[in-house]
Amino acid sequence: MPFPTLPRLRWLLCLGATFTFAGSPVRSGTVEDYNLWFHYSLTGPLGSSQNGATPWRYTFDSPNRFGDNARRFSQGVWRGGIGYTLTPQWSVWVGYGYSDTDVPYTRTPFGEHRPFQQVTWTGQQGKFSLNFRHRLEQRLPDTGRDTGLRTRHQLRALHPVAGEPHLSLVFANEIFFNLNATDYGARRGLDQNRAFGGLGWKWSEIVRTETGYLNHYTRRPGRDGRMNHVWLINVALTFK
Repeated sequence: MPFPTLPRLRWLLCLGATFTFAGSPVRSGTVEDYNLWFHYSLTGPLGSSQNGATPWRYTFDSPNRFGDNARRFSQGVWRGGIGYTLTPQWSVWVGYGYSDTDVPYTRTPFGEHRPFQQVTWTGQQGKFSLNFRHRLEQRLPDTGRDTGLRTRHQLRALHPVAGEPHLSLVFANEIFFNLNATDYGARRGLDQNRAFGGLGWKWSEIVRTETGYLNHYTRRPGRDGRMNHVWLINVALTFK
């Protein structure tokens, strides 16, 4: 099932609208902080079939986040999953993650179990390499008894830099929505938004790094919103 083809101008307008929304000003009471985030990921085939190819994939990733002007370790996430490739463009995934969150992202440190399910589309539109990811999470923090349901919708776009085959421009936006209210403080509606712009470098067919600026806004019901200005470093290993 191919993704519908759109003229390049319409794609640029869609991307522009996404980042305009993400970068729109929030109310004056917003708390701001400067962060440093490291993100490591590993993806590859799960086993092999008789013809050497398998539709099954595994993934593991671990974001590590430093808040309070990057002076303290504030959140660690450890997440793994198994995927099945439906077509060259579409895949489905299930997995589980665990996170530890500390000050300044929360007043009281807590741990959280987080099973998830997701569908992913990857393809090409002109010179843009695109990736859409739609994820449903079940959140079970140890600060409450309710199970929170949250969706995450991410668009990533890579564009090669002329004259340098290893270098690319990278743009991404991910928006989070809570589907229900919970006893640990989640409220239905917008939860957070992450908008990223930076550069990517392909070291080999396996290793890729990305770095740049990420604007992270979190809605906090009953309190001022929070905006983190993040320097993000991604290291991704992908095995065929």
